[in-house]
Amino acid sequence: MTRIYEILGIPFGFVISIFYALTDNYILSIFCLLLVVKFCLLPSAIKQQKSIAMQQRLQPKLRRIREKYGNDQQKIQQETQELYQREGFSAMGGGCLPLIIQLPVMLGLYQVNLHPFSMVLRIPSSVVEQLKTMGIAFGTNVYEKNNYRAELTALMNWDKLDLASVSGLTQEHIKSIELFISKFNLFGLDLAKTPDFKHFDIFWIIPIVSGLIAFATSFYSMYRQKKTNPDMAKNPSMGCMMLFSPIMQIYFAFLFPISIGIYIILSSLLSFVQMIILNHVYEPKKVLAKAMIDETVYRRSKEENTKKINEFKK
Repeated sequence: MTRIYEILGIPFGFVISIFYALTDNYILSIFCLLLVVKFCLLPSAIKQQKSIAMQQRLQPKLRRIREKYGNDQQKIQQETQELYQREGFSAMGGGCLPLIIQLPVMLGLYQVNLHPFSMVLRIPSSVVEQLKTMGIAFGTNVYEKNNYRAELTALMNWDKLDLASVSGLTQEHIKSIELFISKFNLFGLDLAKTPDFKHFDIFWIIPIVSGLIAFATSFYSMYRQKKTNPDMAKNPSMGCMMLFSPIMQIYFAFLFPISIGIYIILSSLLSFVQMIILNHVYEPKKVLAKAMIDETVYRRSKEENTKKINEFKK
């Protein structure tokens, strides 16, 4: 299983190594990766925003279906699905894709974090294996002595290693590693450190900030839902969802090193800003107005074509 996770980190390590070569900054490299991920998911976010507008348009029809069939949930579901099919509407609206993508990205970054020599700095494997062997010797617990964490352990104990005995380690390698170590922090916070749920300290700031941003995003999303789809907003599950996202964000921030926690914070913050911008650009009223204009143009064009065909037949 560990090998599978390491393989997952290979593409992310390749991308991070490119950005690190350009920026000489690990946090900036993570931010650049985040921008790439967000750019790839932008079409899904736009589709989701348009889906919200479509929901608003369908509300009167959905209300009539519920009024017509009363407590017959099977019939309501059948008629609702047929309505969605006729209108070309997807209930998923692309909204699940960002959540599906989030976990493999975090797991990939976690592997990159554990393999700074091989995945980021691209140190030759023969040199890395020697450094890993040395690193394990300086591990203070079962996790640090584990082979899959050996690179990170060696990095954190760099000043204790007997570098002269490492075959193939050049001065250029040493210089790049020491530069990486000097910037492997954020405002003095060690990026390799994982916040300890049982011990309150300065590292708790990462889960707290992550949870606050997630809560703000959920609150804003629920506020939009109340405006565009009041009936769904009354559903008790909406309140549960508003709490579920921040809780999961906090859980992940305690589960991974703070370098991953920073990625979660930046990702949530960008998602929040993106949501506000898209809500303005693709405001439901604007989307519906454009859809009505397009439908009118299409209908008139169809009528004109039908008229021409009939005249031609005469």
